[in-house]
Amino acid sequence: MNYLLKIGFVLVFFLTVVSSSVNAQKAKEHLLWEKGIPNNPIQYEQEKVREEQVNESSLSQKNRVFSQVSEPTYTLYKAKKDIANGVAIVICPGGGFRDVWFDREGADFALWLAERGITSLVLKYRTFNADAEGFTLEREVYNPEVYADAKQAIHILRTQSEKLNIDKNKIGISGFSAGGALALYAGLAIFESQLPEYADFDERTEPDFVAPIYPGINNAIYHTVKHKQKIPPMFLVNGAQDDVTPPDKCIQLYTALLERKVPAELHIYAKGSHGFDSGIGRGNSVATWQNSLINWLKDMNFIED
Repeated sequence: MNYLLKIGFVLVFFLTVVSSSVNAQKAKEHLLWEKGIPNNPIQYEQEKVREEQVNESSLSQKNRVFSQVSEPTYTLYKAKKDIANGVAIVICPGGGFRDVWFDREGADFALWLAERGITSLVLKYRTFNADAEGFTLEREVYNPEVYADAKQAIHILRTQSEKLNIDKNKIGISGFSAGGALALYAGLAIFESQLPEYADFDERTEPDFVAPIYPGINNAIYHTVKHKQKIPPMFLVNGAQDDVTPPDKCIQLYTALLERKVPAELHIYAKGSHGFDSGIGRGNSVATWQNSLINWLKDMNFIED
């Protein structure tokens, strides 16, 4: 009996991967700024992409890493209409703002969410490659530009909400590592006063919830949490073995959110070094974080239980 159950689980996983891979092939890349970016300060001679080893658990069966991105794009992964629950999430892959790990920390998560009724937009945002030939941009100039990319991604979901079968009041933003920092910037409006002129939105661009996964956290984030009037609910994830974005910073952020009475949930997993993406294959408990996110969205009444 146990043998038959094991075979059944393997078959279900195989069929899920095949189905998700087909959906990944159908997903199309779109320009984030359809009308272009006037005087775009982030310029590279050529965008670069490399292929990394694909994890067995990968639903897309790809692992592309982009760098020297000057023309940001997005890819939509829609939930089927018969299971869509109205929730949508902007996903910001990680990579230290130097790279965008598009599939491992983007498409794979989006495909998993689509199977649970959630539509996602995976953002390939502009990168900061200080060692690129001819690149002299200051970080202070870059930050509001990549922040604008995140806000535009939220704006696209809101303006296309009817077509995408999503609820304008159930649009969140998530991200991994540097992408988690970007999600926090968007959720806390860190660079709102420095938005470039071309970022002219006719829909609100505040996310309804934020889900940073092993995020980079700096003092500006702590300061904003202490003083900002309105903060969206947050779902935080980190691993105790993470020495790149240490879990104590997530604990500090969670404590600050509790002090402000912001609805928040924190998961620190015993196993899981930096970059554990879905957590599958890295341990038993850490492999459950995606399910915990779904349960949290139910607790927050974004998904009807």
